[in-house]
Amino acid sequence: KKESVSISKEKYKDGESSLKWKFKKNDSLSILGDTGYTVFKKGQQEKARSSYSMWIYNEKPIDGEMLVQFKKDGVVKCWFPIKMNFKGWRTMWVQYDRDMKGTPVEEMDEITFVAPNESGEILIDQIIPSVLIDPRHNARDEQVDFINLEADTATNAHWMALYKNYNQIDKKVIQKELAKDEKIGIKKIEKRYREKLLKKVKVTPEKIQNKEEEFSKYKKINLEFIQRLVIYEDLKPEEKNRIKYIATKEFGAYLRDLAYMYNSTTNAQEKERIAKLFNESLEYMYDQGWTKGSAQGTVHHLGYQMREIYEAIFLMKEPLTKFGTVNKAKDMVTWYSAMGMIYTPKEDFKSVNIDVLNTMLPGMLAAILLNENEAKEAKELYQLQNYLAKSIKYSPGVLGGFKYDGTVFHHMQNYPGYARGAFQGLVPIVYYLHKTPYSIKGEEYNIVKKAVLTTRLYSNKYNYLLSLTGRHPHDKSKIDVESFRLMALSGENGVDKDLAEAYIRLSNDKRKTEKLKSMGFKEEVAPIGSWTLNMGSIQLHRRGEWLVGAKGYSRYLVGNETYIKNNLYGRYMSYGAVQILEGSLKESGYVQEGWDWKHFPGTTAIDVPFEKLKSNISQVDTKSGIEEMLLSDETYSGGNSLNGNGMFAMKLHEHPKYNGSHKARKSVFFFNNKAVLLGSGIENNDSKSETHTTLFQNYLGKNLKKGYTKDGEVFLDSQNNMYKIIVGNTVSRKGKQESRDHSTGKKTENNYELAYINHGKAPKNAKYHYAILIKGTKEEQGRFKKSSDYEVLNQDNNSHIVKDLKSNTIGYALFEGGKVKDNKFIESVDTPSMILLQEKGKEIQMSFVDPDLRLYEGVDKDQYSGKGVMKERSIYSRPWIGNTSKEHTTSVVLKGKYSVSGNSNVKAQIDGGFTKLSITSKNGEPVKIILKDIS
Repeated sequence: KKESVSISKEKYKDGESSLKWKFKKNDSLSILGDTGYTVFKKGQQEKARSSYSMWIYNEKPIDGEMLVQFKKDGVVKCWFPIKMNFKGWRTMWVQYDRDMKGTPVEEMDEITFVAPNESGEILIDQIIPSVLIDPRHNARDEQVDFINLEADTATNAHWMALYKNYNQIDKKVIQKELAKDEKIGIKKIEKRYREKLLKKVKVTPEKIQNKEEEFSKYKKINLEFIQRLVIYEDLKPEEKNRIKYIATKEFGAYLRDLAYMYNSTTNAQEKERIAKLFNESLEYMYDQGWTKGSAQGTVHHLGYQMREIYEAIFLMKEPLTKFGTVNKAKDMVTWYSAMGMIYTPKEDFKSVNIDVLNTMLPGMLAAILLNENEAKEAKELYQLQNYLAKSIKYSPGVLGGFKYDGTVFHHMQNYPGYARGAFQGLVPIVYYLHKTPYSIKGEEYNIVKKAVLTTRLYSNKYNYLLSLTGRHPHDKSKIDVESFRLMALSGENGVDKDLAEAYIRLSNDKRKTEKLKSMGFKEEVAPIGSWTLNMGSIQLHRRGEWLVGAKGYSRYLVGNETYIKNNLYGRYMSYGAVQILEGSLKESGYVQEGWDWKHFPGTTAIDVPFEKLKSNISQVDTKSGIEEMLLSDETYSGGNSLNGNGMFAMKLHEHPKYNGSHKARKSVFFFNNKAVLLGSGIENNDSKSETHTTLFQNYLGKNLKKGYTKDGEVFLDSQNNMYKIIVGNTVSRKGKQESRDHSTGKKTENNYELAYINHGKAPKNAKYHYAILIKGTKEEQGRFKKSSDYEVLNQDNNSHIVKDLKSNTIGYALFEGGKVKDNKFIESVDTPSMILLQEKGKEIQMSFVDPDLRLYEGVDKDQYSGKGVMKERSIYSRPWIGNTSKEHTTSVVLKGKYSVSGNSNVKAQIDGGFTKLSITSKNGEPVKIILKDIS
């Protein structure tokens, strides 16, 4: 009936009108025209699939379902139901070939809405009959609870499983009298959280009026739904211009301003006026579809935009309780923060996702503290404590979370940029909960403490090593200094000394550092020593105020993370990169503009043109996004440490996606302020481009005079590092250098100095050998030119062996099992290993590493073609990513007779003039051994 349908200007999602449908029981409304549905073609680069989308506004909830049917020539081919028990706007993204009943076909020519079993009135707007959406991103909610059920257990479940999480909350209220410490604990937590969030502002009637006028403008337009850009990607500019939204984050800031104002005035009338406006603003938000049970089409990456909203609602708990609307607000915060996740059964919990700690945890705490019932609040705080205890464990394989060596994983790799966010979300909550019955203590506290302290090892002072910046190769992301202070204050037995003294060194906040100093703490000395982080294939070496770090990759650890607009040229960043950091990235020679991505210092790489270096990105499967994260097929990559010195070694093998013939065996030995770098077996079949091992690349700015000086085969770079080349033909230059922007591909330039060893085109079994004196004095540099105080005992494809004459330390990079040549101590090994030995009188101190993480044995066949060539596969789809590192026992045969002490994982057996050590290890962790000569 025509009279049942009209154009309405009451509410709309784009333009200035929507379609009003007044229906009676089981009425139907049809729209004619091709739906645009396309059958998904397997094997194509595009993984997105055809989905249906629309908005509905319902004034009065109906206890029934509306059907949406899709017909061809009058015959229903597929359909889906919408539960109509809601008020306000709702949207849904329904994938045709997975989420609907029936079988969709191309050229469907009619959409029919079948009304529920009772009369009603709805507005319909913004129907998009077919839009290509990544199948991981359609989300189910209370209106369409059948959509994308796989998301409940997928890699992105932390974003997508809001429906599941909300419905696993144990809603039973325990009627019990809380103990005194439980009640005091709740008050402490609320007080700390409030103090951390609250900001005192000046309140005037004019300011309140401004906020009222701001809200009047908001009411005339819509509150954005987070992933609108995905669904509108193919709209024409004029269509996009008709869609006007307030950014969610902007609305959150507006709400938080109101909360600050309410808590800053003592005037009762002003308070009442602000509270009323805040409550109305929340009602507007709910009406827009931002309410419990609504998934906005998709909820992936929700959290970054919601923090201010959660904070504002918590700060307004008192007036919302008076209005009787606090439970509705709590429900909304509970739903979008996925607070129900804290009820995840132990058997379903493998590891924590860093995004949860960063973006969702603060919202979860806000939801808990919004409880009116204290017993319920206590119950949920205990549940949060229990969830955090499960989360703060060492996670298996390369799954997200905390690792034994202090690294923090996200996207299947050590990712400092995301660890920072995790600490910013988690550590304040550790602080709010401390010294209450709900606190995080013992092993969990120590795991977070170690991870926070480790951030200062791979950073200097605040910037991470360039090879650890993931897909964000810039200097904007830095360690979170405040985490050190809050963790220090959260110590189980008072303020933690290690964290407090580290904070004093790192912080520029005089007031906070003075307070810690007044408690007897002093600034720590900048860390000195060598650290092995083999879960991330990283070796760190520090003296004074500088850090040098080496980074590799393997068949378990990706070499790069590249997105369509991030790190397009970063393929080589883990090819044995060796970076010296003294101060910020810029002060240490790195500026993104003009940086030559083919010449990361320390790497051995093919100098291909930028067009060939640029990543060829695609969505490999439906477990991943549109990204590139390449693996090697080698297991040998990592480091070792002993008595403040260390080493790093790797078998480099480039993925066949680019050049599978490119191989090298690389090592770095760190002795005090000296590094010895060896390469062997360098080969590839690229006859057009040269292969280079980069010595240094440093930004010079406008002052070309400060560039390197050269004396024969000795370079002194602008950073006061001296390079002595023993094997290899060097090429060097300084001046204007052209490159490409990592995110846009546009040309960039800057003045740089660059030096590298040229192995020529299509090298075969090429080598290099050079040493670096790091930040030496003039006197040390003079001595280094004449004698470097080390010997290379072997350099071939089986082993690199170097002896430091000053410390009497020998480093062994044993790339293959078997007999070990040209050395005094080791006869053979049966497993590729890294060994450091230091003689101290009749005692030998030894550190052993098996760098193979052993997450799986044999071959991951899915990564290879029928011809045995490695294929690109998403790391997220690998079946072994959540496996625990397997223990392995390595046999090391020593020349001579020794007794062993210091480690229960080592057994010694004397056989004639030899001692056979059986060393059990896992996770690439160094095994320390004391050997006593008993011959």
